Amino acid sequence: MTERLSQLLHEEVAELHPVPAVPSRVLAEGRRLRRRRRLSTGVAVAAAVAVVGAAGGYAISQSNGAGPDLTNAGGDAPVVFGVGSKVYVDDAVATVPDTIHSFHYTSEGVLVRSNPNDGASDGSGPETLTLVRNDGTTVALGTIPEGVGPATDSAESVYVLAEARGEDFVAVVRDVETGETVEEVPLPDLRPSYWEVPPLSLDGSTLYVGYRSSTVAIDLATGEQHTVDGIGGLPIVAGGRLGTTNREGDFFVVDTTTGEEVLLVDSPDGDYSWGTLSPDGRFLKMNASEMAMEQGGESGTFAVYDVAAGSKVEIEGDGYGWGWTASGELFRVAGDTVTTCDAGTGQCRESPAPTKVGKNAHLRLGGLSYES
Repeated sequence: MTERLSQLLHEEVAELHPVPAVPSRVLAEGRRLRRRRRLSTGVAVAAAVAVVGAAGGYAISQSNGAGPDLTNAGGDAPVVFGVGSKVYVDDAVATVPDTIHSFHYTSEGVLVRSNPNDGASDGSGPETLTLVRNDGTTVALGTIPEGVGPATDSAESVYVLAEARGEDFVAVVRDVETGETVEEVPLPDLRPSYWEVPPLSLDGSTLYVGYRSSTVAIDLATGEQHTVDGIGGLPIVAGGRLGTTNREGDFFVVDTTTGEEVLLVDSPDGDYSWGTLSPDGRFLKMNASEMAMEQGGESGTFAVYDVAAGSKVEIEGDGYGWGWTASGELFRVAGDTVTTCDAGTGQCRESPAPTKVGKNAHLRLGGLSYES
């Protein structure tokens, strides 16, 4: 599964236009949101943007574009992982239908995608969505077609799906506790990426949609859209930051408000870099190098960057085997032990796992993408 995603990402990069170190085109939508916030500073800055839809109205916070949301910086978010059909949220346990495919953080708990084909991405068939709250209680949210990955933000209580309407797609915003439609926004008709359904990423009130060689930013509160050329494929956006790989294989992170490059990680010669942002956008985890993966081995360590400071720590193991908590801590599960690490200092601690995880268990970690 990881190998197929890697191949798709290689092909995606080959299609991209060269991207300068500081992209010449800025997410104008982000700038507009920043200007709007500056005009409403003071008490009003905490007000939400009302999104009126079929459910009678919903509030999406304006956290993105203003830098990372540090409300979860204390590392108090639970460790979320799954084995088979069992979901573990710290010590709480829930059971979902069939086998877990992936986890998606929301403010009300974790949205779990599962399917009857061993949690596979390709050939999964229709998949089930289940909200698992931090206390282990669940809400059944029905099924979605294969290849329709939900976009979520750990600070928001909605999820967004790209749904077909004839030959076009619309972004459907749904309440994560009821599944009811909150809003629908038409998606532009652009050259698709390698995924039949446009991949989505949600960051606060802004939805990012990936196409072959561009990303479209959509303000869910107003429906306004802006296309960013040269950055396409699978958008990775969190905490007002967008991460992607350029044509040379370097991974870089830009601020979605200013368009400024805030971090560049050079690729080793002849290699290819790929990383994941923490759910709050504060940290970047660089996974094991592509060359190391092709050679079938694990790298001795992987790098974790503080995006704002540019500092780096090294943590033992393969980055693909470490998940993120919603508050930006790294964790892995092995045997009967959960190891949690501070992404800023690299300091780690161990605690007993709520269940023993065998070497060949179907393990899924929160904060990791298991394809669309």
